[in-house]
Amino acid sequence: MGPSFLVLLCVIGLSHGASEKIYNGTECDPHSQPWQVGLFEGVNLRCGGVLVDRRWVLTAAHCSGRYWVRLGEHSLSRLDWTEQIRRSGFSVTHPGYEGARRSHEHDLRLLRLGTPARLTRSVQPLALPTTCAAAGTECHISGWGTTNRPWSPFPDKLQCLNIAIVSSATCRAVYPGRITDNMLCAGGNMGKDACQGDSGGPLVCGGVLQGLVSWGSVGPCGQEGMPGVYTNICKYVDWIRGVIKNN
Repeated sequence: MGPSFLVLLCVIGLSHGASEKIYNGTECDPHSQPWQVGLFEGVNLRCGGVLVDRRWVLTAAHCSGRYWVRLGEHSLSRLDWTEQIRRSGFSVTHPGYEGARRSHEHDLRLLRLGTPARLTRSVQPLALPTTCAAAGTECHISGWGTTNRPWSPFPDKLQCLNIAIVSSATCRAVYPGRITDNMLCAGGNMGKDACQGDSGGPLVCGGVLQGLVSWGSVGPCGQEGMPGVYTNICKYVDWIRGVIKNN
């Protein structure tokens, strides 16, 4: 399967709407995901992200650009008085990332906030893992991404979805020659999936960050037997901590 058969989950040039959501997800309890970040160019949502430090947001490397970072959000159209907006300063992309057209490996990037986030009940960093997640582990994803129609409008309110980790062997069989130990697969049953606009968003297992939304199958999201592919964060903890410490 060549790169042309894969689709990145980061959408260019769409503003949010009010009718669609993470495929088969439901509205999150307001502010139950205080680490969730939206990355915007103007009013256009480009990607998701996750706060891992008062000054640092982790997202996908293929979410390239300088963004307005929105924290403490739930509804994108209604003011909750919990929101914080920051401008991203410089960023550090993993040095092994070669671009989505060549490989999806090492798909992560750290954005340094121009001003540190103010930590509140609605804005909190998410812990990094100390171990890797095993197949079958129950996790959840969140985001404002669209559904199985790639150009559908984005939802207004943050969506959540429970999914389970898929074994590496199963995922390698679905995407032959594409999966490495630096990737993690989840979902793919009962039409549960991340979708366009969710890129860089968190896969949370047991209260820690185990994955970032990276890529998946071409065409409609949530295809039966086609898990989503995530950057396997447990393989990058030392790199993430090193960047934060040295910058």
